Amino acid sequence: MSFEELLKTFKVQPDLERKIWNKDNKLDPKIKKALLDIAQAFYDSIDLENKPPIKDIVFTGSLANYNWSKYSDIDLHLLFDFEQYGEHKETFENLFLLAKSNWNNKHDVRVKGYEVEVYAEDEKNPHHSTGVYSVMNDRWVVEPKKQTPIFDPLDVKSKARYFIDVYKQLVKDLPNETPEELLDKVENVREKIRKFRQGGLETGGEFSTENIAFKTLRRMGLLDKLAELKDKLVDRTLSVETRK
Repeated sequence: MSFEELLKTFKVQPDLERKIWNKDNKLDPKIKKALLDIAQAFYDSIDLENKPPIKDIVFTGSLANYNWSKYSDIDLHLLFDFEQYGEHKETFENLFLLAKSNWNNKHDVRVKGYEVEVYAEDEKNPHHSTGVYSVMNDRWVVEPKKQTPIFDPLDVKSKARYFIDVYKQLVKDLPNETPEELLDKVENVREKIRKFRQGGLETGGEFSTENIAFKTLRRMGLLDKLAELKDKLVDRTLSVETRK
């Protein structure tokens, strides 16, 4: 699918996804149970004695809104109070972030054909989504409203093209740089993309140029390609033949 065709997928639907939501816009009971089971399985997978209790489990993203499409996934956020760790709060936040990354890389869990992406974060972190549903409490925290996406396609394309060109250069550099050097660059690019999207969400919301560009890159498969390149470079750094 071309870049222009992908941009056309960012549109407002007449209803919420009825495979997920009932006609009264409540979460289907079977879907609710499935999401709670997934959240519990992720929580149980965290090998930590002093785990904080789950404060809430929320469903966000385009499938909790009217801008869903076949490319959407279910963003399932487990919320915790990391303040209990005091000065070690950041350490435990990073541990849960790593657990979340490991889980999502290892598992391909789908509900009604949509991939479930699990998150673990502090309950005090702000949500920039215009649709937030508490799965635990079976109610909307932020009820979505139909909002026509307004963004500049040329600006989106320009910002996305930058990261596409960066990835192409990384691939070109494979024969010429050490795996360690290139791995650092890949990590920097992935972090730059993350901050790029986060900045857009904080200033312009879900339809910010940065967030639309991020989602376009994800739908084009660039984020998966960066993750695959990272794994390949990690393997090379651990291989005896590549060590000096």
